[in-house]
This record gives sequence, structure tokens and C-alpha cells, in this order.
Amino acid sequence: MLDAFLVFAAIYLAGWFATACYFSGIQGPVPVPGRLRRDVRDGLFWPVWLLLFALIWLIGLRRQAFEKELPEE
Repeated sequence: MLDAFLVFAAIYLAGWFATACYFSGIQGPVPVPGRLRRDVRDGLFWPVWLLLFALIWLIGLRRQAFEKELPEE
């Protein structure tokens, strides 16, 4: 049980680190004070971003399937 928790924690922290590094590389038009702190905080939500990406991808697949079902005019 402890091993599974440690593996989950390691995966979560690796995803957080990768997301925080990716977000910190994005430059906006104007420098914002506290941007690094915000990027580190937003990196904690990487599972949410991953689920949203998967949901949008599935919606796109469903839309394509629906368009194929429409009769040709």
C-alpha cells in the first residue's frame, strides 16, 4: 500500500514539475510580478489539464463521427 502511494506521489510530482517548467517558459506580452509563483501553483493542477485535454479530444472524435453520419447533400 505504501509502495503504491509513493509511486503515485512520484508520478504526481514529476507531472507537476514538467507542467510548472512548461508554464514558466511561456512569455506573455507584459512581465507580470509573481508569475513564477502562479505558474508553480497552476502546475499542481496538471491532472485537471490532462483530463480537460482528453475530454476535448473525445468531443472532437464524436463530432467527426456525427459528421460522417450526416447524409451527403
